[in-house]
Amino acid sequence: MKTEVENKRDELPVMMYVHGFLSGANGSKHKQLQDHFKGLYRVIAPELDADPDKSLAILNEIIKRERPEIIIGTSLGGWMTLMCDSHDAKLVVVNPSTEPYVTLGRWLNQPQQYFCNRLDGEQTYTLTQEVLDRYSKYDTLGEVKKKLNRLYALCSTQDELIGTRHIDMLRPVMDAERLMIVDDFGHQCRDAGMQHLFDILEGILLRDKKIIIK
Repeated sequence: MKTEVENKRDELPVMMYVHGFLSGANGSKHKQLQDHFKGLYRVIAPELDADPDKSLAILNEIIKRERPEIIIGTSLGGWMTLMCDSHDAKLVVVNPSTEPYVTLGRWLNQPQQYFCNRLDGEQTYTLTQEVLDRYSKYDTLGEVKKKLNRLYALCSTQDELIGTRHIDMLRPVMDAERLMIVDDFGHQCRDAGMQHLFDILEGILLRDKKIIIK
């Protein structure tokens, strides 16, 4: 039998975090989001890998079941967030890998260590050409344009991994108030990057009247 605390927790709306390449559901950002929005959202994080077909199928099934109000994705998780069947959820992407075929190619056929302890027990991943080729059938810009009215993006000009590819794709089509371009963190969303992310999310909640600043 569920306790009263557990029942109240289940009544909270869902926020979903989608991790990047070589991370997992145990990554630190999931925990930071849980701590920051405790009592407002139940934060969930699916565990994915770099196979877009398999990962999007997992993601879409969880979204269908959990119906998250907000989906946040960083790096490759940002691309997954753009491409998933997100229904009417607000989407927030941080340094999204808008051209994963190009970005991921540098790790082709090279075994890599995951950054955190994975729930599936896997601690290494090798990207194959077969998996990389699957990205070519997806239309990233097309999905961005379809979802503009509920899309927010945080992009750094100091991204050492993807340069300004994400900015070059998003700036021509996104309104300035939904696209935050900064220069105070790198590819990984940490420190100043996390504060910017919290600011964007809190702004969304204020507009949706989920929180009130007293």
